[in-house]
Amino acid sequence: MNSKQLWNRRTALVAAMSEAAAAGSMDEAHRIEGEVRALDAVIAEVIEEEDAARAAHASHAVASESSTLGERLFGAKAAFGGIHPGFKATAPVKDAVGGLPTPQIYRRDLPGPVAPPTGFLGTLPKGTTDGDEHFFKTPVLTNAAAGWASGSKPESSLQWTEGVAHIETIAHWIPIKKQMANRYSQLEGIVSNSLMLGLDLKCNEYALRGSNSSGIVGVANTSGILTHAVRGASAGKNLKDEFHAMARKVRVASGIAAGYVCISPYAIEELSQLKDGEGRYLFPDISNGGTIAGLQVVEDVNMTHAAKETALVYYAGGATWDVADPQEVSVGLTNSQFIQNEYTMLAELTAALRVDMPAAFCYCSDLGLTAE
Repeated sequence: MNSKQLWNRRTALVAAMSEAAAAGSMDEAHRIEGEVRALDAVIAEVIEEEDAARAAHASHAVASESSTLGERLFGAKAAFGGIHPGFKATAPVKDAVGGLPTPQIYRRDLPGPVAPPTGFLGTLPKGTTDGDEHFFKTPVLTNAAAGWASGSKPESSLQWTEGVAHIETIAHWIPIKKQMANRYSQLEGIVSNSLMLGLDLKCNEYALRGSNSSGIVGVANTSGILTHAVRGASAGKNLKDEFHAMARKVRVASGIAAGYVCISPYAIEELSQLKDGEGRYLFPDISNGGTIAGLQVVEDVNMTHAAKETALVYYAGGATWDVADPQEVSVGLTNSQFIQNEYTMLAELTAALRVDMPAAFCYCSDLGLTAE
């Protein structure tokens, strides 16, 4: 049988497979699917043989100058068997043809999504866990130490606060057309550029702004963190001055120097445009990974929140991202998806955010900027 006949056979099998699946005969449908896969291998071999035969014939053929473009492209009309999988032909055109529409090129490559800057979670220590974590937060010392001469000596207190870091599963799935299931590079791109990217983006968002009391509570919503209200230009303060003040609060409350300031791309832009009284830029080179007020800048789109620009100055060791079940990708096929020629690719992980030292974080809920 030639490739055209084999392809007709395949079309009939696919139709029978769909009918069996629609009728609920999944065993029969899967059996026919096996036949289709076997037939695909045969078709590929036949097409390769036919291509080789055409190439051998073409190498000895001399096109007549009087032949038409169609004859040079498709061969003699009487012997034309139709265009089918594996059909190849080339005909040179000596003269340009006017009045034809512009050729349209359709690229079938699948571009991946573009990731916005989200860097907060990348600065936190990572760990593992087996479940909800009950822990004691770094205590607050009420220091009553003083000189003593007689009577009761001064009593200080050390207040321990119990915390719970609940685990939460983060997951999403993407339907994949069955025809794409054999395209290795595209599947690999979907896993790395979409599924894993989606988990990373959501994990970062949860680490900052999670609000699930039975799951992940983000740093910005954790009780006990420090806060700061901007003093603004009326007090002669710019953003760098505000970050200095926030860093000082962390240093005094926790005893540890803050190392990072997490702000949005818009806040970074505003910093880069700040000028002194002479019109000179104060921070022309400020960017993600740069420094300001002795703090490393971390760019994160999640710092734009509720139509306001926010900031977080922190010591990264004050919290830990603990993973219970690491990232995992699963591929499945259900009956309904079988009819629709779709697979399911699922990615998920289970993690908890443990904030041992709330005083290591100072949060400003409004920098006084309005993002455009």
